[in-house]
Amino acid sequence: MPARQGEIRKLTSIEKRTGQILILLLLTSLWLQSWPVSLGLILGGGVAILNFHWLWRIMEKMIFDKKKIYCLQVLVKFFALLAGIFFVLRFIEVNFIAFVVGISTLLPAILWVIIQESLRAEGKANG
Repeated sequence: MPARQGEIRKLTSIEKRTGQILILLLLTSLWLQSWPVSLGLILGGGVAILNFHWLWRIMEKMIFDKKKIYCLQVLVKFFALLAGIFFVLRFIEVNFIAFVVGISTLLPAILWVIIQESLRAEGKANG
């Protein structure tokens, strides 16, 4: 179980960091006073966080519980994600670039945690 807890800690850290980056971008967009930009960031970031959380919950069950039935959940999640993105871009007035930036907030959060973990591991090896 310690390996499982360590992985869950890292994934939770990525989610929190994504939320922090999203809040920073949202505050910046409020300075621009553009509702479609702010809404695009909120919805894009929400899609990214929801997708990441849902995917790592499914993968956790597949890897640690050794169950294969969750492959159907991945397929359902994929189509739900596509439908959600289609709905947002088709029926809600959002800035497309802001939506893509909102979805992309996950990437710097992942890189941040990777660098943080590698520095932590290097510090343990040296000292």
